Amino acid sequence: MPDIKLTSTEPFWVAAWVIYTLAYCATLAYLLNRRRFETNERILWFLVITFAPVIGILLFIFISEDDKIPARDAPKSRKPLSDTTGTPWQNDPGHTKDSVS
Repeated sequence: MPDIKLTSTEPFWVAAWVIYTLAYCATLAYLLNRRRFETNERILWFLVITFAPVIGILLFIFISEDDKIPARDAPKSRKPLSDTTGTPWQNDPGHTKDSVS
């Protein structure tokens, strides 16, 4: 069995790698879920975050705008446009829920 010796700084570096990995994954997940970015912008941010990781993550967090909609400007919920919305018959204008197949 190999002899593994922990140095005094090793726990620090393990914790640093764990924190970095979590921050990297969270930043990429947030980037991919942004509605405001076009494909080119996402690719550019992905490259910056990947090839300049610490600076890229910090730039993304501080420079990119938040795309949350204020509650007063959010659209109000409304009922579905038709009784077949979300079903396979959604695009069949002659189908209703009461018609027999």
